[in-house]
Amino acid sequence: MFTRTILITAALMIGGSAQASQLVYRPTNPSLGGDPLNGNWLLSQASAQGEGASQSPGFSIDFPDFGGTPQPTPDPTPLPDVDGQ
Repeated sequence: MFTRTILITAALMIGGSAQASQLVYRPTNPSLGGDPLNGNWLLSQASAQGEGASQSPGFSIDFPDFGGTPQPTPDPTPLPDVDGQ
């Protein structure tokens, strides 16, 4: 029974790899060799995302102030003197 399970598992693994194929790159942008019928869709997407298309201010990164704790100023490490150069 155990041997049969192993053989079935091996057969499924071999069959699965026989189904695999290489990935093929198909460009979307018509300027890069893609389908020319995608041009209108790409233009509408760019217009919708363009500057002034939305009244929302967008996102901003709000870094924490570390609770008002003053941060130490970094002291540069002094470099040793090298003779002969």
